[in-house]
Amino acid sequence: MEGSNPIHTAPGVPATGSSRTDAAWRALQAATAALHAQVEATPLMAALMSPAVDRGLCVEVLQRLLRIHAGWEEANATRLQALSWPWRPRAHGLRHDLMALGVRPATQTLAAPRADCDADAWGMLYVVEGSALGGRLIARHLRAHVPRLAEAIQHFEAAEAGPGWPAFRAALEQALPDEASRARAASAARAMFSHFHGQFVRPIAAHGDAGTVTA
Repeated sequence: MEGSNPIHTAPGVPATGSSRTDAAWRALQAATAALHAQVEATPLMAALMSPAVDRGLCVEVLQRLLRIHAGWEEANATRLQALSWPWRPRAHGLRHDLMALGVRPATQTLAAPRADCDADAWGMLYVVEGSALGGRLIARHLRAHVPRLAEAIQHFEAAEAGPGWPAFRAALEQALPDEASRARAASAARAMFSHFHGQFVRPIAAHGDAGTVTA
């Protein structure tokens, strides 16, 4: 649901005084609505946002997010770094969070969408930046229900750093000025949502996907 989705929360009203039409953002939002809803509806996300969330579930979510981001970042880093946006890789921080929880980070590499042009990269970033913004809801939930775990998990606080979602929407408008570039970006955004969904739809394991690190 717009405004409450922990995967991709995107405020629908432009900032006061803004003259932007948000045509690019609205095009991507409309093109990905069905896939967005599928990700939000996965049992994994329901479990994460349940009052019964626990360490094992947090570990499993972080491991899956690491698989999602690591391969994608490796495949697309050069193009992402060249965009007019301060892209922040996520995989390193996810590994740090898992180690802070005493868990060995996953090393499996997944096939990931690859950006063949800048419009593709912007479409994928639409999903990634939106998921970081939605992390605020997850972080708030974890602080309320598992505060000691929340102290060790920094990934979901990522939205507090960087220029923020309104700035991203403004950058998106500049980067995708016409229907052709928006259509290309929308296709890439759908591929990225599918990349998330492929991991999140997997059955929830009893104790996460990686062993506890021992001395």
